[in-house]
Amino acid sequence: MGEMSDSMSLSSGDFPPPPSSAIEAKRSAKRRKRIVYEDEDEDEEEVNQVSLPPNSNDEELNNDDDGDDEEVRQDTKTIGNVVRVSGEGESKRNHFKGFEADGVSYELEDTVLVSPEELNIYMKPSVTIIKDISETVDGRIMVNGRKFYRPEFAEEENGGKWESRGERELFYSFEEIEFAAESVMHKCRVHFVPPNKTIPNVREYPGFFVEKAYDAKSKRLCGILDVGHGDSRQLELFVLVQKTIDRIPNWPIKS
Repeated sequence: MGEMSDSMSLSSGDFPPPPSSAIEAKRSAKRRKRIVYEDEDEDEEEVNQVSLPPNSNDEELNNDDDGDDEEVRQDTKTIGNVVRVSGEGESKRNHFKGFEADGVSYELEDTVLVSPEELNIYMKPSVTIIKDISETVDGRIMVNGRKFYRPEFAEEENGGKWESRGERELFYSFEEIEFAAESVMHKCRVHFVPPNKTIPNVREYPGFFVEKAYDAKSKRLCGILDVGHGDSRQLELFVLVQKTIDRIPNWPIKS
């Protein structure tokens, strides 16, 4: 699998524009926090509800009686001390281990749902693992993370799309994306499934699952524990699989 060092920014492509008014935009953002994905199975209909932020409730999410002059942007701030500094002049950035948005704390290695263009309700949220948190000279908090691909957006070598096993499936990648901290919707769970294990039951272990890693340059898929990712990337995947194993006791083996 080829090395991928390019940094990518989230982009919505050619999609309808976000709501025109600030209040409708804010309401749309609130509605997005209640997204539910449904998978129809032969035996039962599964509902995969990704985790909502702490202290969230329907009353808060449905309360749209806000004043017209209320800010749409979330309240965000960094957490802790500066751990390193990069760049110079206008490109200078202070880096941190965490940030807070609307009272919810986020840290490095958290997995989060991200609104692809903050208030665009026409796309599914992106999923990413936070790898870096920085603050620009003008005070904006930016987040860098590992990008997950939804199968319908991962292209094959022949130009087709990879087959999806449902709304829960994601492909991991080593691409980096950058987005504003205020576009983070909430934390979510991603299970990294080794080849000898079954897909975690959605009712016991809700969340997304990953079995494959995707290389957007070569347009190829590899198993997350296959050799050939490179030592550092192989270790990264091993750690993610081990975290999943640790939180699922008595995980069934594939028959």
